[in-house]
Amino acid sequence: MELVIYLILTWFIATFFFFQKKRLLFIENLMLFLFFLFINKCVLTMISMNLSLIMYSKEPHLFICFWLQRNIIFPLILLIFVNGVFTKSIGKKVTGGLFTLIVILLTEALAIHFSIIHYHMWSFFISLVVSAGYLLLALGISTFYRRLLAEEGMVNI
Repeated sequence: MELVIYLILTWFIATFFFFQKKRLLFIENLMLFLFFLFINKCVLTMISMNLSLIMYSKEPHLFICFWLQRNIIFPLILLIFVNGVFTKSIGKKVTGGLFTLIVILLTEALAIHFSIIHYHMWSFFISLVVSAGYLLLALGISTFYRRLLAEEGMVNI
């Protein structure tokens, strides 16, 4: 049942992303997705394997759920956030950030509920801080990458 829920959640988020009006170019979305994927994998590997603060389930169907959340759901949520608030006002960025933060924490709460991950010397508050850091990093990297593309003459700011 957990795998079906995560597959439906992945499908819903991917569909939302593909039909979302994108403010960034395809190359920007691709590079940002790969960057978010790389950062998320590194951080989660360090937290789970090196520091043993979060343990993930070794059962095959639950590990696939963990993999879907780590490799597809989370980077796509960050891309939806970046595309949704990239050129808007500060108020809309904050509102979009809060909504995105809630969605990220709800997916983590779902993973805890289904015993996909287990906290060991970790808390939901630390997850909130790390997720907020991800959102700020996503905005900063997307702005930096947009400026690099503008210097190359690929986009107009």
